[in-house]
Amino acid sequence: MPFPFPLPFDGKPHRWTMGLRPLAPADWLWLDDRYDAEVTLRRKLLDQRRDEVFQACPEAQVASTEVLELVLAFLEKYHTERFQQIQGGKILVPGQTPSGMTSTSMHPLELAGRMVQEDLCVMQAVPEDDKDAGEYRLTAAALCFPTRWNLREKIGHPMSEIHEPVPGYREQINAPVNQFMHRLTTEKSMWRVNWSLNEDPTLFQPGGHGRLEATPHLTLENAGVEVFLRLERQTLRRLPKTSAILFTIRILQCPLEELNASEANKLAQTLRRWPKDLQTYKSFAAYGSVVLNYLEKRV
Repeated sequence: MPFPFPLPFDGKPHRWTMGLRPLAPADWLWLDDRYDAEVTLRRKLLDQRRDEVFQACPEAQVASTEVLELVLAFLEKYHTERFQQIQGGKILVPGQTPSGMTSTSMHPLELAGRMVQEDLCVMQAVPEDDKDAGEYRLTAAALCFPTRWNLREKIGHPMSEIHEPVPGYREQINAPVNQFMHRLTTEKSMWRVNWSLNEDPTLFQPGGHGRLEATPHLTLENAGVEVFLRLERQTLRRLPKTSAILFTIRILQCPLEELNASEANKLAQTLRRWPKDLQTYKSFAAYGSVVLNYLEKRV
């Protein structure tokens, strides 16, 4: 699939950067031709594996209600047909509107997570008298499409602990991330892109980091269709009523064969320059040598 933004690797040595860009209000949530299939999968996961894909701390209740209101208002304004379909499908309580919420037994963040293709994560500032003061903590999430991380292990933890397995995160970028999150305003939302390689296109992937053995079936001949570039389009938005931050994650992916020659070359140069600890974290041993040979053949 063609991506609607430049790919987030440039062939240069690895460095941790936030890569933030301003987000236009109309561009907040993306609905595309995969909407029905992905939302159906999200609802199935929430029905059958709820404790794996949904978690919420009590202090996130009010912020989660605000998220639901914003999601509904966005759908009603920018995607009227989908909003009407959601209403007709009784996802909402009969008569429910963004301006007049009615009570429902479903958690508001879960309800919002059943309507959109994005994962929704609520981040709240750690109280000043807490040992983690100055950070933001993950207090609620509807996370159906994780890229190799487990929500149950992360809920309630601050950003530095959530990213503890990421080589160099705490030393190089944790402080700038915290500073950015404290400065984020309601008037200026932001977006960024994260990426990884994966031999499995399954959207729900709560584990798999740090594999040290090569994938047996992967060959030079099939790498183009068996290995996927997996992108996370992430947005960060300050909620106006509660001052919590909503972090959204939208998964986009394609097999390597869909990259053009220039993109393949930049990816190969980037992979060659990954430091050893990042290679381990990214499971480079599972696909690295085969993928590099495949990319070199492409260019």
